[in-house]
Amino acid sequence: MSDAFRSLFPAFEAIDCVYLDSAATTQKPQSVLDAMQSYYINTNANVHRGAYQRAQQATEQFEQARETVAGFIHAPSASNIVWCKGTTDGINLIANGLTDASWVTGSRILVSGSEHHANLIPWQQLAKRRGWQLDILPVDHNGIWQLEALDTLLSADTAVVAIGHVSNALGVINPLGEVLQRARLVNALTVVDGAQAVGHLDVDVQALDCDFYVFSAHKMYGPTGIGAVYGKTACLDALQPTQFGGEMVVEVTYQNATFQPAPLKFEAGTPAIAEVIGFAAAVGFMQQYRAQLQTHERLLLEALSEAFHGIDGVSMLAADGPRIPLVSLVFEQLDCQDVAILLDRQGIAVRTGHHCAMPLIAALGHTATLRVSLGCYNTLEDIQRFALALRSAVQQLRNDTLFPPPGPMPTSNAEETLAPLASAVKAAKGWDNVYRQVMLAGKSLPRLSPQQCTEDNGVKGCESAVWICVDRQDPQHVQLAAESPSKIVRGLLALIIEALQGQSVSYIRQFNVQDYLDDMGLQHHLSESRGNGLRAVMARIIERLDVSV
Repeated sequence: MSDAFRSLFPAFEAIDCVYLDSAATTQKPQSVLDAMQSYYINTNANVHRGAYQRAQQATEQFEQARETVAGFIHAPSASNIVWCKGTTDGINLIANGLTDASWVTGSRILVSGSEHHANLIPWQQLAKRRGWQLDILPVDHNGIWQLEALDTLLSADTAVVAIGHVSNALGVINPLGEVLQRARLVNALTVVDGAQAVGHLDVDVQALDCDFYVFSAHKMYGPTGIGAVYGKTACLDALQPTQFGGEMVVEVTYQNATFQPAPLKFEAGTPAIAEVIGFAAAVGFMQQYRAQLQTHERLLLEALSEAFHGIDGVSMLAADGPRIPLVSLVFEQLDCQDVAILLDRQGIAVRTGHHCAMPLIAALGHTATLRVSLGCYNTLEDIQRFALALRSAVQQLRNDTLFPPPGPMPTSNAEETLAPLASAVKAAKGWDNVYRQVMLAGKSLPRLSPQQCTEDNGVKGCESAVWICVDRQDPQHVQLAAESPSKIVRGLLALIIEALQGQSVSYIRQFNVQDYLDDMGLQHHLSESRGNGLRAVMARIIERLDVSV
């Protein structure tokens, strides 16, 4: 069935890519694209207010989509579904609507230690605005909730419990039912982040008996920029709107306004009509193939769980227990960014970093992981290609003999503006040789001691950890040293430092790092985020010029 699924997604007709980043966003089936295009061609009109036939047809499609999404999660009524831009927007809608809520009792908010930032920061900020306390349900060394802590964390003073159904960083299916049951006993308002659950699990909000459940279309084969907030009727009626404008009003004077009942009171302005229709089409796709999707995902997850066995120094976080088809890998003495870059050059798309769950990854003792997440369009061949590419990348990074000493440096001429290491990079042909030269450059980097890798020397805004030391005791001959666990980042740092080492403060202030990288021809090999990271390095160096003595 896997090839049949893949054939439904036109994205794979254009590229030969092993796409393993579905937790970030899924590809879209033709049925979703067709539904959105059909709206724009056949029924494009604004909804709810038009008196002509096309507007009525658009409104019917729009509200039928609400019915479809409500049925998908077993909501009692379409009126329990509020459209939002996505999970982040939906959680903010709830948290901001509680800023002045007198109907919520208590002064404490409980979130888990594994939450995505979208289900942490809105509650963190609400707690600050209202003077409440933010409590954290701790996780163990595997990222699993320590439920025994609920005995002390949950009380009659708990106003809100906000938890994720599935960890986006680890793939773990959390014990949602038990926490929600305990929260109900203390009359806490319950909010569930379902972003990673709805694309894989059967969700029944009435069985969960949560007050709110929030999710995004683009995690379940639908379009970006659209999501849904499910809320119990009484909760939606009590929640205050936070955005105002047309559509959501009943009557307006210069002095006052009255609002529509939920859900319309939360939907100010023209909604994302085509995206709502695409959302419903995605639900239709999942409902049509639900049993086959889940069977296929189980087979893929079994294969993925075996794919990296036998590769030294590669381990999976939270390996035990129920999960969606998502794994998070860490590497002994290797940087995840280096591995991901080499995978990308072999046509394997994965994600690295803290996955917007920085406190969780830090609690597990890491700064980043390599996340592999699957969709129904993946095949066993994809898993095999990933396993071979991963083995190759790890061996390449571990085995310095794969990077023989460079040949003679290019001969300089009178017009040459690049230093020797940079000249070698510029002279390299093809990405393999470019990255070989970059990693070789990293071996010449003036290194920092562990004692120098402090928060004060750290650089914010880089994909990998980076530390910079600036010695400007002699303003005419500034000395630089740097460190990063990433071999590729060390090489890029070496290229920058080579150009700046021993130069004057005024020279460094005027140095244009982007032009220098462009002159080496690296612009085609650097992702936007890595380029931003190098600019952050340069900004940090200049900042340290002002404070170093």
